[in-house]
Amino acid sequence: MQTNTLRILMIFCILCSFAISPSFGLTESVNLFGEINSADIVLNDIWIEPEHPKKGENVTIYGSVYNAGIISTVDVTDAVTVAYIVNGEIVQISLLENILPGLENGKVISSGYAFNANPGTYEVTVIINYHDTLSHLRDNPENNIVQKKFQIDSNLPSIVNFDTYQRYNDKKDIQEISITGEITDIFHEKVKYKEMTIEIEGISQSKVISDSNGQFWLNTETAFKETPIKILTHANEDSFVTSQIQEIFPVKISDGEAALAIETYQQHSKNDLQNLPLTIVLFQDNYDSVFEKITTDTHEEKRIPIENLFMMTLPSNHTYIAEIYLEGRIIDAFQHYFSNNKVIKKEVNMSESSQIQFRVVNGLEEPQNNVNIKTWIYSDSTNERGLTDWIKVLPTFTSNEPYVAQASFPNGEIVWSEPFLIESDEKKVITIIRGDETR
Repeated sequence: MQTNTLRILMIFCILCSFAISPSFGLTESVNLFGEINSADIVLNDIWIEPEHPKKGENVTIYGSVYNAGIISTVDVTDAVTVAYIVNGEIVQISLLENILPGLENGKVISSGYAFNANPGTYEVTVIINYHDTLSHLRDNPENNIVQKKFQIDSNLPSIVNFDTYQRYNDKKDIQEISITGEITDIFHEKVKYKEMTIEIEGISQSKVISDSNGQFWLNTETAFKETPIKILTHANEDSFVTSQIQEIFPVKISDGEAALAIETYQQHSKNDLQNLPLTIVLFQDNYDSVFEKITTDTHEEKRIPIENLFMMTLPSNHTYIAEIYLEGRIIDAFQHYFSNNKVIKKEVNMSESSQIQFRVVNGLEEPQNNVNIKTWIYSDSTNERGLTDWIKVLPTFTSNEPYVAQASFPNGEIVWSEPFLIESDEKKVITIIRGDETR
């Protein structure tokens, strides 16, 4: 029951994500197929249940569909078929019930019994409109097929969750490391007396065994190093999963302290923490007052920038709220509790993954040449067609922080665009009209 609820919630989230994406709008459907009365069935995703079946258990294939057109499927044809294919063989063909247009009318489809679970790899394909009863002028065949591979194992995989704590011993110049965690299976049952290896990369390996509650721990020490050291866990089996990568960080934490490590990812090497510093505003426990404001180009002893990694110590056993800014614009935010001797790592994506192009015209839709366009840290000029090149930009983080572009004309006239947002990996054209109106 819980799995089905999660599936439905996931489908709803997927459908909502399409609802805000311009790439799935009705206009595109009309442009592609030349029909204003289209019924375009979209197959979002497929999955199997049980998600991790036991040997011999019956398996059912599910999928999520919606109608991206503007009329119901029944207005086009009385019969839309769905084919369920496993390892190249059709296991079920069923009729798709009528689907009304709109994301909110999406449905979950099911094969019923499809196959018996046995260890191995299963290639599952679901095809909507299998018998092509929806004309290609009405339905886009490219979004009617989803294929996935599912691995069914005879042994349940073990899942490891663990935390790492570090304390600097200034007398010995060493890091004292404490690792605690637990081992479960995919059903969150404790795995007792399981042997595993904890490796401090390039330094040491230690064997540990989980206790009757599935828990394990390791206390060790290592020399202080100027770069992060990875901690890996593994066992002598293929079905062994670690939930996350842990690291020992080059920061000197004393009792009563924790640390924040911010790692940035950039598309261009010029965007490092020295040339393009971040500003971090910290609040302790609540938003009543600013605890501290720090920039990543600092050179203080306990605030250390190392290439794309910035670390700073904080008083432990507090919840910190952090807002991260780049040249005055918020690009990320998070909240976390910092326990004693714990390093909390936050990854900040600074990749310029989105693209914008500006189009400048006058009131007669005539292109405007040699207009300088500037927005935040990005700028370009229009060509004889009134267009800039595509400009790579950071996506907007929140609707409260939109972009606004300034258009500077050769005669000194200034026109501003309307505020606009851009999502990650989105391409968007912004039109600016010379005169009293902008868009």
